[in-house]
Amino acid sequence: MISKELAYKKALEIKKTALDEKRLRRSTLLSAAYASNPRLKELDSQLSGIGAQIAISALSGGSDAVEQLKKTSEALSLEKAQLLKNLNIENLSYDCPLCQDSGYINGKLCGCVKELAKGIISKELSAKMPIDECTFESFDLSEYPDIDGKEGNPYKRMSGILKLCREYADNFNPDSSPNLLFMGAAGLGKTHLSLAIAGEVIKKGYLPVYGPAENLFTTIEKERFSGFGAESDSYNSMISCDLLVIDDLGAEFMTSFSKSILYNLVNTRILAKKPTIINTNLSMKEIEKFYSPRISSRLIGSYDARKFLGNDIRQQKAMKG
Repeated sequence: MISKELAYKKALEIKKTALDEKRLRRSTLLSAAYASNPRLKELDSQLSGIGAQIAISALSGGSDAVEQLKKTSEALSLEKAQLLKNLNIENLSYDCPLCQDSGYINGKLCGCVKELAKGIISKELSAKMPIDECTFESFDLSEYPDIDGKEGNPYKRMSGILKLCREYADNFNPDSSPNLLFMGAAGLGKTHLSLAIAGEVIKKGYLPVYGPAENLFTTIEKERFSGFGAESDSYNSMISCDLLVIDDLGAEFMTSFSKSILYNLVNTRILAKKPTIINTNLSMKEIEKFYSPRISSRLIGSYDARKFLGNDIRQQKAMKG
């Protein structure tokens, strides 16, 4: 899991490294050019001298002399530029002309850094979860039987949930999107649809934090007992990110610490009106039993709960294979 802040830091480091490499390559080429072309040094010397003469003439009020010196300076500059061009040494080119690859415009992060950070987050997610495979297009409704059962019709239920998830991703807003609670047995597509939402959120320029409950809680616990305290980078990232997705809640090793962290994450993000998606195989009664009534109460009151129906898709695919 990588935080938004760390993604920005890595993006800035990548831009700085690339800019330093460009400058070094151009500096090396210039050094070789000056060593083999004495005229370049002569031009620099003449331009420097003219610059001093312009300053003196301007102070003495010689406007005609200043204009003549400027024309001479322009001619020498053009000669130098042409000479460098003939040697295939161009002016430094920037990937982002707006910030000239510094990463900042007037002290604020440039959009190019945010775009690069999106790629870093996406790559990090892809390395741990099949985000490229888990899209709305690859979600196969034919895996769900169109048969009425005790809890309803799986095909119709999942068609509705897929529609909900698409609309959620299309209209995502980190300040107003609702919280979602995906419930149901294993292998019904909860992770798939959560990753599909996360992928679309990234494309919109927002940065989610996604991970199994076990990984997220363990990361916070390790940082806390390593001396970082409760206000660790990971904890802060989960609290402040545009979208938090907690996958497989209930599969983690439950401790008083993990229960406390879950409550803090859920409650703090509700108060801050930050959207969260939670996937779990547990029922609401089991959540109340294994965690606490306070947590189940907040999930009931502040989350849009959806029960997934059907047969374990992973088992079906394994049997077919």
